[in-house]
Amino acid sequence: MSPGEFHSRHRRLLERLYSGTPAGAWGLTLDGFAAAIYASWHKHGAESDAEQYTGGLRLRDLALAAACAQGLEPAWRQFFDELRAPLQASGRALAGERGAELADGLFGELYQERERLASFAGRSSLAGWLRAVLYQTFIDLVRAEKKQVSLEEREEAGEVAAAPPTPDPVEQADYEQIAQAALEAALALLPPRQKLLLDFYYFHGLTLREAAALVGVHEATASRELERARAALKKNLTGILKKEHRLREHEVTRCLYEAARAGLEIRSSLQDRGASTVQK
Repeated sequence: MSPGEFHSRHRRLLERLYSGTPAGAWGLTLDGFAAAIYASWHKHGAESDAEQYTGGLRLRDLALAAACAQGLEPAWRQFFDELRAPLQASGRALAGERGAELADGLFGELYQERERLASFAGRSSLAGWLRAVLYQTFIDLVRAEKKQVSLEEREEAGEVAAAPPTPDPVEQADYEQIAQAALEAALALLPPRQKLLLDFYYFHGLTLREAAALVGVHEATASRELERARAALKKNLTGILKKEHRLREHEVTRCLYEAARAGLEIRSSLQDRGASTVQK
């Protein structure tokens, strides 16, 4: 289905979704919004019903990214004001002040290379996507610095240049599929209450107090449960990628990055794995 056919067939749906976002205030037209929806659907959900697929998208974030990709200044002001501080905080947690500087540099790069924002599919939060890009930027920088140091050491020792690196045995297109399967397996290992808290807190937008009330625990207990859930999910996911999919350390890092950039179907996995009941 071509973009024009998609827009024509789903015009009422697209108009309704568009009206539910601030896209117009940022200068993004309905056609621009529809193009972003189509690109996401065509790449990740072409086998599914359009209305069902769009129901799982972060439409506001998708509209903001699409508007920024078009260079619309109101969108860029919103993007900067809303996301700069959180990304700087993520950068500091990653690498201190150097990480914060990398975060600021990333904003400048995205402004100069706006087409990169067009790759955001809206299947995860824009903030999460930015953290993944920042993380990969930092990893690439560290690797480049290590490579440069190694090259200088070899030159000083009079050694010949190193041989080309061995190609990655896992194709890039496979990473998202591998990570999705591993995620579902990792989520299945979490207790039902932890899965419910993850779902309520991150995907239904509830406060910690509201989520705690729904699962019948104190707010402090819910906070501890969420921390345990995040730590266990990361440990489970990494372990499954290494043991069951036989990925090496650098492949695990690449797999998680590609998956985060594409946006994993975490919410549907939580629901599919029985997070609708609580074992108290």
